Amino acid sequence: MERQEFDYVIVGGGGSGAVLARTLAERTTATVALLEIGPDDADRDEVLDFRRYREVPAGPLGTRIPIVPPLRGNGRFGYPISRVLGGSTSQNTCIWFRPPESDFDDWAAAGAKGWGPDAITPHFDALESRIHVETEAADLDSHRVLFDAAHEAGLQRIDFSRPFDAGIGQYRMSKSGPYRQSTSVVFLRPASALPENLAILTETAVERLLVDDGGKVSGVATNRGAIHARCEVVLCAGALETPKLLMLSGIGPADELAAFGIPVRQNLPGVGRHLLDHPAACVNFAATRALARDDVWNYAGVLFERIEKSAPWPDIEVQLGPELFEQQTRPAGYPSSAYGFTAYFTVNRARSEGRVTLASPDPRHHLSVDPAYFSDPDACDMRIMIGGVRAARRLFATAAMKGWIGAELAPGASCASDAGIEDFIRETATTGYHPAGTCRMGDPADPRSVVDPELRVIGVPGLRVADASVMPTMVSVNIAPTCMMIGHRATALIAR
Repeated sequence: MERQEFDYVIVGGGGSGAVLARTLAERTTATVALLEIGPDDADRDEVLDFRRYREVPAGPLGTRIPIVPPLRGNGRFGYPISRVLGGSTSQNTCIWFRPPESDFDDWAAAGAKGWGPDAITPHFDALESRIHVETEAADLDSHRVLFDAAHEAGLQRIDFSRPFDAGIGQYRMSKSGPYRQSTSVVFLRPASALPENLAILTETAVERLLVDDGGKVSGVATNRGAIHARCEVVLCAGALETPKLLMLSGIGPADELAAFGIPVRQNLPGVGRHLLDHPAACVNFAATRALARDDVWNYAGVLFERIEKSAPWPDIEVQLGPELFEQQTRPAGYPSSAYGFTAYFTVNRARSEGRVTLASPDPRHHLSVDPAYFSDPDACDMRIMIGGVRAARRLFATAAMKGWIGAELAPGASCASDAGIEDFIRETATTGYHPAGTCRMGDPADPRSVVDPELRVIGVPGLRVADASVMPTMVSVNIAPTCMMIGHRATALIAR
């Protein structure tokens, strides 16, 4: 096989990697290779047609990473990963929120110097100049009644295209009609218009990093042979796969690596720790009538509310729609209905921290993932979840919903005490599909840090990380736009 060598090798063609690859190739004359484990998404309607978003994780392009069975909790869910160009942006629901500025104040305070609001705002602006974002219509009667109920409950109408606080608004989504604006669609199409210095290598599975005699990362070992990097390798494989690649390559907690016989190149105890997520649960009601369904997106809108009144920004996000969300309630034995309403809610700044560890030195094996939901010492996450159930009930009890709402299906009207609601949440809570934080960015002197504020892996020359894993604290909204921002800012850090 002819030697494959580039200036920069980017691992992962998803939310961060595709943005980084295209913008780095545009801004420099360096040769850039983007490596994606899955196939191209071109002409794959199940990927490109947003209406089919449920198909990708469940089909041949998807895989599911199971979780460690939790103590007193729901062990039925796993983390879906899509192996196709565009990564998570080829399977997600395209919800587009900019995080509040206070999230990035927290990043800077956590040691991510230079990642405050002033620094990252231009990158969000640049993304929105290329990505088509539209407000989803909420024009069904069953949509409008939910907004009426929220208004009756005292929530103001808000516009998500501007900075916002508590209230309810219509979805902002990175799509154009029924077609998603994934990072592949926006940054890698059409192929004929790509910079000549950018190569996209699909169906290329990275197994380990290559390290030269001087300790510098010099490339990657793949199913297609070695691919060399003259300057740097940048890992953009996400909060689960990026720490896996680091640990397989001898970069991570020394004791865990030694247990698998992996030679330690750099002892970084923070690799795989600090797993962040938005834990999710729902309240389901039967409807008293048949409900019309939208053929694209059947949720009406999103409300943000404070459960802990001292919170600096709304601490819960609630998605409302005339459609039952039953992925966790039905397997747990809760009743269903032909038609119904759901309030699906997530804790915006969950404090619990999980971890990922190797389960095998074989790169084909999944990680061991423990999200450790509701493990925060002051039980704040659970208080917010209980408050979310009660907030949903108040909304569905408004006069506006009279004649629309039937029996409460989950958790059920008999579940009234905080203890009972907690049991329901532990039994049915699932991921908000936003894993982050497993290669935490921070001060190199902090033993919890894996990358410095320049995204360089501490103590490992020639290697950076630019994806959700570097988040030092959780952002308060859906994370896809922030992942893209990280990829865009990585270009500025590398190219300067």
